Amino acid sequence: MFIFICLALLLVLLFLIFFMTKHSFLSSLLVLESMVLTTMVILISLFWVVGINLFMFVLLLTLSVCEAGLGLSLLLSYIKTTGSDNIYSSLPFMS
Repeated sequence: MFIFICLALLLVLLFLIFFMTKHSFLSSLLVLESMVLTTMVILISLFWVVGINLFMFVLLLTLSVCEAGLGLSLLLSYIKTTGSDNIYSSLPFMS
């Protein structure tokens, strides 16, 4: 039970760090990926405790890999378009 509380606190902390990230999209993507990995660890431990088959975990892991690839491809196309991954360069009202 203690591990679930620690992982939930880690997820909340990563959520707060994500909203405090103000400089680049790459750091935002890294925080999002660590949130996905933390969620995967929570799910695999929950599936192990409950005794559910790990097929759903493999399905969720596949979707998270697709999400990571999509995020990186969007970041690369954004960098090609604007020349940098700074968040401030994409928001004209935040000067």
